[in-house]
Amino acid sequence: MIDNHPDQEIAEKNTIAMHSTKIEKTDFAGLHEDIESSSVNQSSKIWNVTDEYVLPGTTSDGLATGFTVKEGIPLLLTASGEVGFYFAGLTDPATPNGRPELGSINGLPLVSLVARVGDGEFQFVGTGPTQLTGSGELVLYVNDSFFGDNSGAWTVEVSYRCFPGYGLGDKNHYHCK
Repeated sequence: MIDNHPDQEIAEKNTIAMHSTKIEKTDFAGLHEDIESSSVNQSSKIWNVTDEYVLPGTTSDGLATGFTVKEGIPLLLTASGEVGFYFAGLTDPATPNGRPELGSINGLPLVSLVARVGDGEFQFVGTGPTQLTGSGELVLYVNDSFFGDNSGAWTVEVSYRCFPGYGLGDKNHYHCK
């Protein structure tokens, strides 16, 4: 079972670099084990899914993930990597936590990992773990105003729990396809 984007189709214009999806099953008592495709009883399991995206430092319009966040349903983000940039003679790279000592954009640290859910406000993600709020498509951003001098990338993991099946129309949990 692979879940790249629950309940969502991806438009061809999006530039997503997804390296892997890790899925493990959890019984309702909370016991974890690695997934074995031949031994899954879908009617009694919850799935823990981690999707991985790569956000290049040169991505000026954000990375539309195609993932629809549901209000009140937990979604956890963690990130790693470095984005190189040039600022007033400095060429030091930035982790997803950014470079707050150099200033801010949108009230958030310069060259930091931020996200927007739907039409909501920008939310700081950093290295995380960070739980996001809101409803709508998850879009990841490099919080910068000039991208032509950036290099490198951040790897962003989006983790959530889901139930087997398509579950079209369900609003109180995610479904794995």
